[in-house]
Amino acid sequence: MSVDDLVRDHTRLMNVHTVLQHAAVASLACTGPRTIGPDQKQKQVEKSLSPNVVEPVQTTLSQLSITTLNKQTSPVDILPSIGPDVNDINASIVKRELDKECKRSVRYQLNLIKERQQKAINERFATQQKTEQQQLRVSNRAKREESDKLLQQQAEQLAKAELEAQQREQKALIKQNNQKLYLLTIEGVSRCHRRFCSKYELVTKLFLALDKETVQACAAHNAELRELGQLFDQLVEKLKKGSSDPPELSCVFTAEQYCQRLDRLDENLHKQLSEQQQQQLDKAKKLAEEKEKQRLLEVEEQQKQQEQKQQQLEAELKATADAAATAAAAAANVATTAATAQEAPTTEAPVTATVPASISTSYVHPTRLAFYNEINALYQSKVDAVKPLQTDEAWKKYRTNCQRTINLPLNAITATSAQHLKTNFDKLYNFFAGQPVRTTDGSTITINDHPLARDYCILLMAKKFVSQTDTAISSNPQAAFPFASVIVTFWKLLPDFGKIFLAYMYKESPYLVPYVIPQQPDQSPEQYLKTMGYRITENNELEKPDMFLKRQTGIARLYAAVIITPGRQADGPNHCFGLEEAWRWLTHIMLVKPLPDICATMIMEMLQTLGFELWRAYGRNFLKLLLYIQTAYMPQLSAYDEGGPKTRLEMLLSKFLRERQIPQAMGVLPPGFW
Repeated sequence: MSVDDLVRDHTRLMNVHTVLQHAAVASLACTGPRTIGPDQKQKQVEKSLSPNVVEPVQTTLSQLSITTLNKQTSPVDILPSIGPDVNDINASIVKRELDKECKRSVRYQLNLIKERQQKAINERFATQQKTEQQQLRVSNRAKREESDKLLQQQAEQLAKAELEAQQREQKALIKQNNQKLYLLTIEGVSRCHRRFCSKYELVTKLFLALDKETVQACAAHNAELRELGQLFDQLVEKLKKGSSDPPELSCVFTAEQYCQRLDRLDENLHKQLSEQQQQQLDKAKKLAEEKEKQRLLEVEEQQKQQEQKQQQLEAELKATADAAATAAAAAANVATTAATAQEAPTTEAPVTATVPASISTSYVHPTRLAFYNEINALYQSKVDAVKPLQTDEAWKKYRTNCQRTINLPLNAITATSAQHLKTNFDKLYNFFAGQPVRTTDGSTITINDHPLARDYCILLMAKKFVSQTDTAISSNPQAAFPFASVIVTFWKLLPDFGKIFLAYMYKESPYLVPYVIPQQPDQSPEQYLKTMGYRITENNELEKPDMFLKRQTGIARLYAAVIITPGRQADGPNHCFGLEEAWRWLTHIMLVKPLPDICATMIMEMLQTLGFELWRAYGRNFLKLLLYIQTAYMPQLSAYDEGGPKTRLEMLLSKFLRERQIPQAMGVLPPGFW
């Protein structure tokens, strides 16, 4: 209940009091039924007023009513006494008392109401404050939980980021350590591999120096050597693959074990060799030294013969020059005589130059014929020796794999770079050194798998090199020099290979001997031309002359390139087939029977390829040789040849003699190229 409600109740009570007073005065004159008085129940008053307030009024009214009724006064008498009467005074006193009481009651009620209201307000404020505190606590708790959750998330993210950073650092450190470990492993295995290869090459050369019986007696060591080579190759291939797992240091220990096993193998092999075998080796060395001495003696003898031939050539050139001077003088005399005596014709026959019959009818020089027969004998012995391997069907797959092993690196030989040339040479040489080679079908073969495999492979490789003249060199002259460099290197390491290579060259072109093979009485023209280098097709058709000359040009280029091209620098500067062979060929080609087209073609190709080196080495003597070719040989050639090659040769000689120089051939490998 509010204060406004209490004030309204108090005002209402005051109005009720005034009404009751007026009703009491009016009731004295009222004749009708009374509505108020002591005998009437004051229901409305009792309901509307509180007991404390109504009771005095009722008492006063009752007393007033009873007094008035007892006196039985008339309304007229009563009216004058209402004014300043005791009753009025009492009524006013009552009124004042009633007012005071009402005010006290109102104040009391107001105080109670205020107290209750204040209490309610306090309670409401306390409740609201409690509710707000609870809401604040709940909000703070939620915020705290959210903050804790956020802090936990941040802490987790920070911890995750730190963990990832640590993991990255750890991975980087592991990767760096693995890389260092890999480099250390590679370096260690590389050192062991160099040591292994050096020892392996020594042991292989030792096996190559032994005879077949001794090699068979040392078959167990040979098998162990191949096994060690395969194991080391597998270890190297494993490192080259670069798998995701870093190599272990155990690879270095494994490589070291292989090296130690090879050292023990070498020691055991030397222990196993008997004194007799050692004596045989000594004999072989002595024989090699004797052969070397004999070869040196032959070289000296050939140099002496060459000097004698040079002297003869100089004498012939001098005689030719004298004859030319004599002919010029005779022509001058004839002209003078004709001028002085025009009427009397001369009866003397003209002087004609005569050519010795030995030059026009010879086919080959005896020394060259002997060399040719020696080369052919060695070639034929090798061919006859490998027939069991070549005809055995059980070894057909092995023969095919040998051909592939040789053909693949040989076909890839170019002068692109020194490393490229060395890589392909190493593939060929490692196979001939006995190292295992993995074939295209996944199997592994070595040259020691069959006793005749070495000779068979030498024949294969020599034939393959010669076949390059028909495929690559005839159309690209510069391609001859990288092939020649590999051929010369193999010639140093395998002397038989060089002779077999020459045998194939002479078989394809006997003009390189030079040898004009005479026709036998029972030979047909086709068979004779075949012996002279022509080819017969499957349809029994003879090779066309232009194709024949093109192929012979390629053969001459390779032959000349072999003469002037150095081999691998690591095998020494010695040349097994040097520039003296070019001088020998040029001097001997002048002594054989001239043939149309082919002789001019071969001489021109030789001069273009190695004329620069011949001029630098022989100087004035080579210039005299060129003069002899121009003045003495070309007239002989003109008697048999009037074609384009002869004309081109004449122009080439004139150019060289006019310019007094010959340019170096394109594509010549520099010294120390690889």
